[in-house]
Amino acid sequence: MRTGLVVVLTIFLLSCLNIKAQESVLHLQMHDKSPFSLVLNDVHFKDIRTSYTIRNVPPGVHLLKIVKPRANRKTGRIIFADYIRIPEGKEIFAYLDSDKIFRVHDAKDLYAERKSSQRPDDPYISDNRNQTITPENKQPSNQTKVETETSANTPAPGMNSAVFNQLKSEVKEQSYDDTRLSMSKNAISGENKINCAQLGELIDVFSFEAGKLELTKYAYPYLTDKDSFTGLFNRFKFESSKAELSKLGSNK
Repeated sequence: MRTGLVVVLTIFLLSCLNIKAQESVLHLQMHDKSPFSLVLNDVHFKDIRTSYTIRNVPPGVHLLKIVKPRANRKTGRIIFADYIRIPEGKEIFAYLDSDKIFRVHDAKDLYAERKSSQRPDDPYISDNRNQTITPENKQPSNQTKVETETSANTPAPGMNSAVFNQLKSEVKEQSYDDTRLSMSKNAISGENKINCAQLGELIDVFSFEAGKLELTKYAYPYLTDKDSFTGLFNRFKFESSKAELSKLGSNK
């Protein structure tokens, strides 16, 4: 009897631990970054977006439908309907390729990152597919490192700390980058400027580089320490993004 009770308690405890491990995050885009809506199982996400971030997805098999909007019509056209398998405890970056096949660009553990194969129409690499990686652009220059360290040690005056921390917390709670972007833009203004260290913390909250880049370009006129602007470059993965930011830095 005692052995049976121990077995039951063990199974119960393991199942409780498994519930915590079930939560996964799914990021989804089209290969050409075009807008869409989707249905996951019985949940219909009606907003038309260029990217979706769905949190708390349990592991297992799920029915995914991707819907493309039609001009001047209330209903869209289903371009993908199939079952997908979600692993446990992962942050998944997926997309629908040009052949309308569901593909996973990358899947990250809670504490580690695992690389995967890439296709030419993978939207997560489309911005730098033609870039040649050299020792010079693999690592930020010494000058960039020095500027980053200087900025971190002696940050310039910027947004009030309490106001910024509240903003960052609210932005972090949002599920989608476009909502984060709108909220951040509304908070940054000529009367409520920001420094590079604060901007770096804010863009780190975003899931996709497109949102990081747009916010950085928007916030540039309101930076109090433009001399430290290049210190933000190492927060960007794509060389094309860094090139756009360099144009801003050259017009100080």
